[in-house]
Amino acid sequence: MSLRKAIVLGIALGILIPAVLLGTVLARDSYEREYEVRVRGPLKQYASMLEQTMPVPLWQVDASSAQSFVNSVMLNPDVVRIVVEDAALGRFVHAEQAIQQKQGLISETRNIRKDGSIIGRVTIEMSSYWMEQEFLKKFLKGGAAILVQLLISFFLLWLLFQKRMMRPLQQLQRDVDRLGEGHLTEVVSAARPDELGSLALGVDSMRLRLGELMSEQASHNATLEQRVNDRTRELHASNQELRTALNDLNNAHAEIQRSDRMAALGSLVAGVAHELNTPIGNSVTVASTIHDLSREFNKKMAQGVTRAALQNYVENNLQASDILLRNLHSAADLIGSFKRVAVDRTSAQRRVFFLDEVVRETMLTMGASIRHHVHEVRIDIPPGIRMDAYPGLLGQIISNLINNAILHGFDGRENGVIDIRAHLLDAEPAKVELSVNDNGVGIADINLGRIFDPFFTTKLGQGGSGLGLNIVYNLVCDVLGGSIRVESEPGKGASFIMHLPLCAPGHADDTAQ
Repeated sequence: MSLRKAIVLGIALGILIPAVLLGTVLARDSYEREYEVRVRGPLKQYASMLEQTMPVPLWQVDASSAQSFVNSVMLNPDVVRIVVEDAALGRFVHAEQAIQQKQGLISETRNIRKDGSIIGRVTIEMSSYWMEQEFLKKFLKGGAAILVQLLISFFLLWLLFQKRMMRPLQQLQRDVDRLGEGHLTEVVSAARPDELGSLALGVDSMRLRLGELMSEQASHNATLEQRVNDRTRELHASNQELRTALNDLNNAHAEIQRSDRMAALGSLVAGVAHELNTPIGNSVTVASTIHDLSREFNKKMAQGVTRAALQNYVENNLQASDILLRNLHSAADLIGSFKRVAVDRTSAQRRVFFLDEVVRETMLTMGASIRHHVHEVRIDIPPGIRMDAYPGLLGQIISNLINNAILHGFDGRENGVIDIRAHLLDAEPAKVELSVNDNGVGIADINLGRIFDPFFTTKLGQGGSGLGLNIVYNLVCDVLGGSIRVESEPGKGASFIMHLPLCAPGHADDTAQ
């Protein structure tokens, strides 16, 4: 839209909209006052008058007198019908217009009393039709007058706008076009003491500056070849720097990949070291205790050992040996669990396993990370749920969901709780429902539909790659043959619910192979 059209439209709307809004309010107020004066007010007055004049004719059964009163009221064309009823005899007097207008009918009914007793009632109906017709005529006349006034005002404003703005702007446009064609000798006209005059002066200053620049450019062209050669050498140096930067970027990318692999290895080693620290530390403590007891017993042997001292030494050694064996067995079990997790993750082999064991072994590898963030993982999986699938991939699914809860659900929070639950479903083929629930900040409704999309993350550049949940979705649906859905409300945490077959797809093929 051109500037002229925009300003003309703005002026038109600036005049029309206030006039329409104000006219509507005034018309509504005028209509209400006219309605009160012509219809509602007279209706109440007529009803009160008939209520006061009808008791005597109605008590004396003087229908002619009552009819005369009614007819006098019916002279008002807005009165549509009047009915006077006797409490005992029914309709007493009745009158109505020959041509009735049903539009905008309102009625008023009053009881007719004689000495405090109700002897009848009077009903009067009035129509606002004639009043509305007259009001419409007045409204149309007033609207036409206002419209003419608006058109005259708009025309005068348009003339002022055309003379004070558009003509100077068109002249300035012609001057600018002339400058664009290279004609810099003629002065830009600026004989106006206003903003457009200041703009013209600025354009004229630009004309003078352009002339100076063109003169400088002409002098520079003499040394153009030398400057081209200098620029070529600069470009060559820049290209060399870009190649060096690209090589550095490739090296940095490779280093980041190696760092990621080392970080994953470091996480596993940290988990192993943290979990083995307690049993091995206990074993070292017990071994040192046995060593001290043995040295002390050896000293006593040189002085002679009593039966009680010998028995006490044997009992202490047996007790310490039991503690040492239990801690060493615990360490051996932990190493076995870590070994199975490592083999499952690296080989992705299919085997038969118990669901609760795989989940607990996975938690062992993540224990240090979870406790580092001061969170708690609770496992509620009944023993004996036997699956024939890929334990390494299932462990990766659990790890990704827990890491997602720590990174996104517990962002900036501590003491979060993650519940891992499972139970068998009554379905064919046999399935298990496995859910991972957290009490974090939840997921916004706008993100629920995109949560499994690749590269979708709310933590881009802050540790989120946008692939964790997409990998979970692909492993659950494509490899394990199950389904996954997410349920969440902002502020109430999130629940990832998976339905997994106890026997993953492709078992028959695997057996045949």
